[in-house]
Amino acid sequence: MVSLAELLVPEADGLSGKVPYVMMLDRDDRLRRVIVDERLVREARRCVEMWRSLQELGGIHNSHAARLLAQERQLWEKQRPSPAAIADTPASNQAAAGVPATPAAPAAVVEEAAPARSPDEPYIETPRCTSCNECTQINNKMFAYDANKQAFIADPGAGTYRQLVEAAESCQVAIIHPGKPRDPDEPGLDELVKRAEPFL
Repeated sequence: MVSLAELLVPEADGLSGKVPYVMMLDRDDRLRRVIVDERLVREARRCVEMWRSLQELGGIHNSHAARLLAQERQLWEKQRPSPAAIADTPASNQAAAGVPATPAAPAAVVEEAAPARSPDEPYIETPRCTSCNECTQINNKMFAYDANKQAFIADPGAGTYRQLVEAAESCQVAIIHPGKPRDPDEPGLDELVKRAEPFL
């Protein structure tokens, strides 16, 4: 037997054959181990995954946010004057004309210009991806992860327009844009085009 909490951590792969339990008090106030039904375990895992996705959306345990924070910390360290340089600065220069010294403004983050895209071509706003796996579960040949584990469209011809639209609908942060259908003979295109309109 193994505690249910141990089964819900991401590193629980080696515990698949164990019986999960929780501790509960019986009517006589005695502490007992109670076996947890498999359906409850699956539901608990689903809730944990949803909670982790919400944390990533809020910037917690988000690789993209952590990378930006590290870049800003490096910029701050480079711009901060050393203690020796501050000590060597005359006090008269620090308070010239009665104006208190103000800290240097932080360097502005220069964002890369987004490449020009045709509205007919599908694309993903990759820097905003939260790595939720929704799109790669639909088609892992059409959708893939880059080195930062953020999704992009690897091969738009590796799947159907329906899969593009379904991925756009299931994306938690609405960053998948399906573009226009590539195959005019794909079944149900009229309905799919209407469903894709909010994401174009």
